[in-house]
Amino acid sequence: MIETMDQPMDAQRVGWKFARQKAMSEAGIEVPEFFCLTGDFFASAVPAAIVREALAGLDFDDWPAVRAAAAKIRAEIIGRGLRPADEQRLAQALAAHFDDDAVLAVRASMVGARADEGEDSAEHAFAGMSDSFLYVPVHGVQDAVLRCWASAFNPEALLYRHRHGLSATDVTAAVGVQRMVFGERSLVLFTCDPTTHARDAVVSAGWGIGEGVVAERTATDHYFVRFGTGEIRSVVADKPHMVTFDDEHGHGVRQAPVPAERRGAAVLSEAEVTGLVGLGRRIEALFGSPQDIEATITPDGTVHVVQSRPITLDPVRNRVFSSANVSESFPGTTTPMTYSVARRFYWLLNHDYLRRCGVPERELHRLHETMTRLVAHVDGRIYHNITSFIQMLDVFPLFDGLRRDWERLVAELDTSYHYSDGGRTRRERIRRAVKLAAGWGRAAVNYASLRRDFAAFERDWAAIMRDRRERDLTGVHPLTLVDDYREVWRRAGDLWGVTLINYQFMLITHKRIERCLERWGVGDSDTLFSQLLCGGEQLRGAEIALSAVRLSELVAADPDLAAMFELKPPEEIWRLVAAGELPGAFTAAVERHLTSYGDRGLEELKLERQNLREEPWELLRLVGQYAARGITAAEMERTEAETRLAGERELRRVLPSAVKRKVLLGLFDRLRTFLCYREAGRYQRSELFGYSKRIIAALGAELHRRGVLNRAQDVFLLEIDELFGFLDGSGSTYDLAGLVEVRRDDAAMAELRRPRREFSTADVVALSVPEAETETADTSGALRGLGSCPGKVRGRARVVLDPAFADDLGEDDILVARETDPGWLYLMLRARGIVVERGSLLSHTAITGRKFGIPTIVAVPGALHRIPDGALVELDGATGTVTLLEDR
Repeated sequence: MIETMDQPMDAQRVGWKFARQKAMSEAGIEVPEFFCLTGDFFASAVPAAIVREALAGLDFDDWPAVRAAAAKIRAEIIGRGLRPADEQRLAQALAAHFDDDAVLAVRASMVGARADEGEDSAEHAFAGMSDSFLYVPVHGVQDAVLRCWASAFNPEALLYRHRHGLSATDVTAAVGVQRMVFGERSLVLFTCDPTTHARDAVVSAGWGIGEGVVAERTATDHYFVRFGTGEIRSVVADKPHMVTFDDEHGHGVRQAPVPAERRGAAVLSEAEVTGLVGLGRRIEALFGSPQDIEATITPDGTVHVVQSRPITLDPVRNRVFSSANVSESFPGTTTPMTYSVARRFYWLLNHDYLRRCGVPERELHRLHETMTRLVAHVDGRIYHNITSFIQMLDVFPLFDGLRRDWERLVAELDTSYHYSDGGRTRRERIRRAVKLAAGWGRAAVNYASLRRDFAAFERDWAAIMRDRRERDLTGVHPLTLVDDYREVWRRAGDLWGVTLINYQFMLITHKRIERCLERWGVGDSDTLFSQLLCGGEQLRGAEIALSAVRLSELVAADPDLAAMFELKPPEEIWRLVAAGELPGAFTAAVERHLTSYGDRGLEELKLERQNLREEPWELLRLVGQYAARGITAAEMERTEAETRLAGERELRRVLPSAVKRKVLLGLFDRLRTFLCYREAGRYQRSELFGYSKRIIAALGAELHRRGVLNRAQDVFLLEIDELFGFLDGSGSTYDLAGLVEVRRDDAAMAELRRPRREFSTADVVALSVPEAETETADTSGALRGLGSCPGKVRGRARVVLDPAFADDLGEDDILVARETDPGWLYLMLRARGIVVERGSLLSHTAITGRKFGIPTIVAVPGALHRIPDGALVELDGATGTVTLLEDR
């Protein structure tokens, strides 16, 4: 019942406070020596009847009664003292670990019925509710232990348990007896901002021992450390007093004046702050969540950590939002209509995915509200609600193993935290292991049937859309349109989960490849990874681009057509195509392209934007540009094949083992298959949104005709339920034109606000969104990102914020953007090189660069602001560097 630092120290026996100290000590972090009286020690010494009788019938809303009950329990525990056998055990432990003149710290840690109910768990901090006694002489330890036990029933602790639905009686108190460190400086370190959960570290430091800092009995300096850059902002306070050892009495603490020369001096140097933050990151990595760390520094500069507890991330109040991945689909500002349809799509997609993964219907019902809030619309922009995603995916046992890859490739968070690990009891771990085994079993079934299931998805979706792609909606009654829309989305809800099943296996395979490359010593593997992803089955996006290039080859091969494309605007050429006045082969090829790929376009998922079905002349504009540049499909395919061969040659050089190469190439083949499925699913998503756009536009035209809306296009400033509610009587707003004007004002304000990559809130979201930080251009040095397609090129940077206004992109220009979506493909083919701020080696930009041999770098921080438009730059797609050059 007494455990020492050479024993396991499970949190259910010794409490989280001491279990974490043991873990830190094992990790090589300086922790003062201690032993621990377990919760079982308490339970054997303190009869449970004492607590039950005192709390029987207690009204927790009657504060005086709560205090009286607490006082009764505390007095009973202290009055009973220790049993002789327990006194002997404690005396033996003290003699074995400390000298008779040692000065000790005696601290309590409450242990609940479950791991997540204990003090300093992720869910329940119980901050300051149990007692600690500092500078205790050996002969005073027994009394301090009794008082620590009694503090488990402090009135504040009783009320806390009651308010959080925890048992007030099923609790014990572990007690740690620890060597007291005579620190001259003490601190509290938060590895994330405790108010916003941004990864910026915060250090509060003062002179003297930690009691003064933690209990706020002394003034402290504050140091705010920016994540990523390490920039430190210091706020140095006047510190007239400190808490220190009471050397007059030989035990306890007292308040003392701070020497005059130290009152206004900084407690920590910048180097010390940087070192402390590094230590905090180590502890954070050890426990898997942001930490609240207490430490003291001795005169020799050694940092002694005396406590680390998780910073509780409350998903009810604290939410994290990110545009890092979603902005590829919905870049910039967008309308309420697009947002409301996207929100429905995210629910549909993930509901069917979890259903296919074997999540029970009762769990899906419980998660319904969470799953309808997977995206948010803030300042006119769509963000992933990372908090909701984590809550949803946590029911899926396989997510534990995929979490890190999901964070890196999907959430892509840079500066915010979004989960905490509260730990699990043995029973919960067993239950989770059973679910995990079942989850892998279901995954094996899904993997075996993926090819068949995806083929069925494509076949069924084609059947749904076959008669709807080119359907004339003129004159169709509004309620008929609404009914057809709902039918299409209902059927889509039974199909779309297979695309996430595929994405799941893509993440797993990507992870296996990375592990193999690392384990087998293949260093600097980004370029090799990109090269080996080339080849294989054609991606849907590349197939669409090659179709347009083949149209340009028809133009280049016909002198009359070539002359027409040079002289006439694309709108006039389209009128000739529509009238059947151009060569039959060319006209038929254009019609095939529009029928098969007409939902591809710039920002194609934004319902307010036109795609090729609405503006077919835009296809002809691109065809003319390709023809002028002499781009050929054969050249593009040859470039991809050469890139693949170069990757295989490099693999033979760096990995001599034929068996290992075969394993890797097999994994790459699987990954390319998953990428093909992903790109196919993305285009089918574009078809769903394109169909929705046509239905909504037709309804807008009808409401404009009936005088409900001032313009047909105003329909996109409504949400889908508002539109349908007006039509079928399920809505509550009938002044749609008035609502449109409010939304128009909101949209105008949103355009003035800077986009944020990610942010977190701890209050009402609309009232607590932080201002986006101003970024200033830094034109010095080289920029680094992930090289996605090798090749070194020079050219003029063309910074593109809206691809609709980039018609004059030249063949020697380097395209610089925040991100791209599949609709940028036509534009990307005209660029000499590509640089984007966001993305990964599996993002659309990276895939496109590899597929067509365009030197490409993704994930370049601050590219839009560090690369001036028109600057001469050199791009090295192999090393992932962009260098700003002087004109030469």
